Amino acid sequence: MKTLYEILEVSENASKEIVEKAYKVLAKKYHPDLQAEGDKQEAEKKMKQINEAYEVLSDEEKRKEYDLKLAQERSKEEVQKQSKSEYNQNQYRQPYQTQTKPMSEKEYREALKRQYQERREEQERQRQMQEQYEQRYQQAYEGYLRSLGYKIKYKWTWKRFRDLMITIFIIIVICAILWFFPLTNKLIMDFYNSNSIIQAVIDTIGNVFKGIWNGICAVFQKNK
Repeated sequence: MKTLYEILEVSENASKEIVEKAYKVLAKKYHPDLQAEGDKQEAEKKMKQINEAYEVLSDEEKRKEYDLKLAQERSKEEVQKQSKSEYNQNQYRQPYQTQTKPMSEKEYREALKRQYQERREEQERQRQMQEQYEQRYQQAYEGYLRSLGYKIKYKWTWKRFRDLMITIFIIIVICAILWFFPLTNKLIMDFYNSNSIIQAVIDTIGNVFKGIWNGICAVFQKNK
């Protein structure tokens, strides 16, 4: 039976963007309205499979659950094949001896757990390698576009926004530590008092925030 990745014709490490592109290509290719009269029924069946695969792989949580289920099934199959292979080998090597004792339920579960853990580690290594490859490819592609005079614009994603907020928070914490440390506090104040440009910029920023704060306080007081 085909996996959802095989239905969408993408690798198991494909990014969300690649999954979306593959879906659009296949949806256009197998759309029933674009098929001949005799092929519409088969196209409808194919589109149903494509839609179901895309619904799972485009959702991060559903995809994680599917990957876990897929890994468990494969691990179970591998353990069963390995056990069967070892059993057949023992029978061939020792035809006149007592047959080897089959795996107990506990041994089977431990073997299955080991196989599953090894597969997850291998998938994680492959995922990291794929991310590094895609990152290097993206950097090379952007460099090529810049060399042609294009300007690169990045979309604001939740990950970029989160990283920005974390960076700002770290900067605020560092500044707070430097401010409350006596030695660095003195150096900052000396630099502030001796540089009129910096003093003007900081005063302007301070007045802007002060105005925003006063406006917020005025709104709350008015609502009371």
